[in-house]
Amino acid sequence: MAKFILLMFICYYCGLEPIFGLLSKRNVSSEYLSSLNQEASEGFLWNNTRLPQSVIPLEYDIFLHPNLTEARFSGKVEIKCVIRETTNFVVLHSKDLVISQTTLTTIPSNEQKEVRMQMKNDTDQLFLIMEDAIPKDAEILITIVFDGILGINGDGFYLSEFFTSNKSSRYLASTQFEPASARKAFPCFDEPALKANFSMSIVREKKHISLFNMPRVHSIPRKNNLVLDTFQQSVKMSTYLVAFAVGEYKGKSKLTKSGVNMTVYYDRTSLMETVDFSLDAGGIILDYFNTLFEVSYPLPNLDMIAVPYHIAAAMENWGLITYRKPYLVIPINSGYGRKYRAASVIAHEIAHQWFGNIVTMLWWDDLWLNEGVASFMQYLGLQAFDNEWSMENFFTEKINSMMSEDFTNSRALNQPVAVPDFSIFNGVTYAKGASIVRMVRGLLGEKAFMNGIKTYLNQNKYSNVVSDDLWQALSNSSDDGIDLKAVMSIWMGERAYPLVTVRRNNSEIQISQEPFILKNNTISRTTPIWTIPFQYGILDQHGHFSRKMFLLREETATIKISGHFKLVKGNYRDDGYYRVNYDPESWKAITDQLMTNHEIFSPGDRAHLLNDAVSIFARTKPLNMSVVKDLLNYMEKETDFLPWFSASHSFGILIKLRLKDTKPEVKVLMQKVATVATKALELIENQLQAKENNKGYKDAMKEYMVNLIRRINSRVSDSSPSTLRPSTDKFTQKMD
Repeated sequence: MAKFILLMFICYYCGLEPIFGLLSKRNVSSEYLSSLNQEASEGFLWNNTRLPQSVIPLEYDIFLHPNLTEARFSGKVEIKCVIRETTNFVVLHSKDLVISQTTLTTIPSNEQKEVRMQMKNDTDQLFLIMEDAIPKDAEILITIVFDGILGINGDGFYLSEFFTSNKSSRYLASTQFEPASARKAFPCFDEPALKANFSMSIVREKKHISLFNMPRVHSIPRKNNLVLDTFQQSVKMSTYLVAFAVGEYKGKSKLTKSGVNMTVYYDRTSLMETVDFSLDAGGIILDYFNTLFEVSYPLPNLDMIAVPYHIAAAMENWGLITYRKPYLVIPINSGYGRKYRAASVIAHEIAHQWFGNIVTMLWWDDLWLNEGVASFMQYLGLQAFDNEWSMENFFTEKINSMMSEDFTNSRALNQPVAVPDFSIFNGVTYAKGASIVRMVRGLLGEKAFMNGIKTYLNQNKYSNVVSDDLWQALSNSSDDGIDLKAVMSIWMGERAYPLVTVRRNNSEIQISQEPFILKNNTISRTTPIWTIPFQYGILDQHGHFSRKMFLLREETATIKISGHFKLVKGNYRDDGYYRVNYDPESWKAITDQLMTNHEIFSPGDRAHLLNDAVSIFARTKPLNMSVVKDLLNYMEKETDFLPWFSASHSFGILIKLRLKDTKPEVKVLMQKVATVATKALELIENQLQAKENNKGYKDAMKEYMVNLIRRINSRVSDSSPSTLRPSTDKFTQKMD
């Protein structure tokens, strides 16, 4: 059997899928395969990578029979469609499938049309060509019988392997369709805007379970120890959200307060109690989003399954979320970091049930509407699950995104995508997208922002959107009538981000903007002028901050400030996606205040004062190093996470630029980091000793901080590029 599976994998990876079709039990003649190849060499009636809009799918009825032992599957799909424009051909997608039978009938007359098939391999497009045209508004039923193989690369319908306690091998067949791999499991209209309802039937071995997006309706025994499972029809959704799985799994369930049956599925090597954390987190976060968005989660179930091999951390399939095992199966004695990361991934995927599933981007150009918004919302879900996991204390997205933009020629948030692939799922899509959403919330205010989000969801349920739809909904909720489409135009289309310089002049401040360019990143040929939501804080003589907002639409502006004040903090509360520099007197006022009482600034403010200062210092026209040293002085009292995360990344910038080798003063700066980190470590350890009987999350966080500062300390002590290489990955991936 092992040789048989190996042979099929060789066929697959060498592009010999038709040979596999001949190996399968279905009767596929060599003459038939030759005719397909002959058709493929002819001209095509449609020459666009996108599908025509003349035929729209309404419903799919899918039958699948996977054979996990032989790593193959057979199937049949019936697709009910409506004709939008009179046409004599239908174009849909199919990839790596051997099609043995195709019929097309009109509804309700049940008239069968003669169909000629043609395959365009470079676009995965399957043409069904008829002699007679079908008129507009008619309905048709397409039936296709096919065979395929279960791959091993984590894409499409694939196998992954796990081992029992006695080291015997077991397999799970599961799916990963985003962005464009549903076509590998069944012929379909594989574009996000072509939503439809899906029904599913799966044949499985009796020892296995099968899962689909929706609950199972019934199971019918068949001969040879097989079972046929039939599932409820899905809501209207995109093909990339369809999911199914077959394997020797078990599950643990709970009913959420909002009445959704939530089940975590895991392989038989895991203990039942190892899914309690995920089940609790998932239930609380789902109920919270249900209340927050005022749009109910529409399915009766939400299943989450731990997959042995997953190409991503997780996938938000509607009603059947797939995860890498470490993010779902959490041993009871797991550390703070692993629990945080698991809860973060769970919150992100559940946020997608609204942002991506209920409302879906029209095309992959606007993928950030899925990933960026979900990345922002996950922080709200995290805090609902554990109040200490607040956005104010843990929002690392901006630091990660800015560092990525500083060192790479990253894409803009809105950038044309001809053919989607995994490269579009990058730091800009997730981290910059989340940071931009946060900036918009700061501009509008919490209430107006959430009102706009609710409007956006309600107006576009089960539909597809572009960025302007979000901006319009949020603009309509604005108390000040802000035109967000105009405000966000440059932010969406430009790769770079701005630096705002603040200069104090008695009772007024002068602000100016320019693109921040550290290394290698490019901007448009003309210098962009952003519309910047410049949120600033005024610290009065009594030690109280007042928040102000100014829309900087030009290169420079002057803001008058009434009354006596100690300092002005730009990008107050750290909502904006820009860096801030100050005149020397303003920097001194800030560093003096940090030494007096650093907690008057939020953790995010403290984090980005340091991150901005180091990044500006690293530019061609650097900030005076004394400012960075003065900022570091207060950090011997710093015990919060985000400023030390910022320190780790900020000084990684200097090492990545090799400034330690070219500027002797940078070595002094590194030694300064080691000194303050050691003092902060002593303070944190004393706090832990004073609370040694308290095993709550706060102590777990401080224990983690000890480890983080130790890593910073060791890095600056041996700061060669190989040992101090800054990471642009999500920090929480390193928290285990």
